Amino acid sequence: MTQRIEEHQGYRHVGHVLGLDEDLTAVVGPVLRRAVADGEPVVIACPEQVATALLAVLDGAGDVHVASSEPFDDRPPAALAAIAALVDERVPGTGRRLHLVTGPGGPDSDPAAWAQTEALLNHVLAERPVDHLCLLAATTAGGPDPQAVARATHPWLLTVEGTVRNPEYRPPADLLREMQQAGIPDPLEETEPTLAMVDLDDMRVLRRALNQVLAQSALSADAAQDFVLAIDEVTANASEHGIPPVDVKLWCTPERLLCAVTDRGTAFEDPLVGYGPAHGDMAVGGMGLWLARRSVDSLTAAPADDSGDGCTVRLVVNA
Repeated sequence: MTQRIEEHQGYRHVGHVLGLDEDLTAVVGPVLRRAVADGEPVVIACPEQVATALLAVLDGAGDVHVASSEPFDDRPPAALAAIAALVDERVPGTGRRLHLVTGPGGPDSDPAAWAQTEALLNHVLAERPVDHLCLLAATTAGGPDPQAVARATHPWLLTVEGTVRNPEYRPPADLLREMQQAGIPDPLEETEPTLAMVDLDDMRVLRRALNQVLAQSALSADAAQDFVLAIDEVTANASEHGIPPVDVKLWCTPERLLCAVTDRGTAFEDPLVGYGPAHGDMAVGGMGLWLARRSVDSLTAAPADDSGDGCTVRLVVNA
């Protein structure tokens, strides 16, 4: 028997890992039928085969909308923006809640990006009146562990006993901070950089140098321009808010590209910053980190050395 989640005003992120032989409709059907019976809207943002099966369960009843799941497979900032836009378009008024179903996702995704998106949903959608049932696919040998991801990133879990609180849930800031620290320093930093600019004082010189190097890289022209934009935004931020000198190093391989921007200021400690636009008005400024995150596969900040002095922002793009 499925129980109701206790009363909660904001976002409820519920995870469920589908077993290899588990009947999807038996798991999700009762949840959706209850929402429809309560007169609340449902959005199904799943692959076509899954969406068709769930629609059949509802048999045409209720306020049900089917949305594409493709935008949710993008880089975390873009995926988060797509989910937030969908929610804001469909969230009801008058005290009702939106019921969103996504997935299954997991083993075929980049493990780090997948876990980041799942964790950050709790931050980005915290105030929205949404019940989000997030389906995760069972893993194959050697793949990421969806059970571990589900437990770390979902405050609630859908089980045979119903929807229950998850005592192993971790706040997104804690989880992201741990993930970032595990990747520092980047192994590429042990090799000779493709480009090194020390004590940078002219952004135009940096942009010209980046464009010349990236034109010979594995990136497409559009991806290269996005990477230059991200580096430019981070370097400008270091110059304005950090302490000079500002150094920029770039490593290029056929598989991935890394840029490290270092100043002598203090590293920003909040790993959640920049995952949503500061205010939405591009003319006002203050949007640089948000724009940079959307242009790269990873953006992390950490002290420049073991003493804690300086700040290094690392931007990574997978070629």
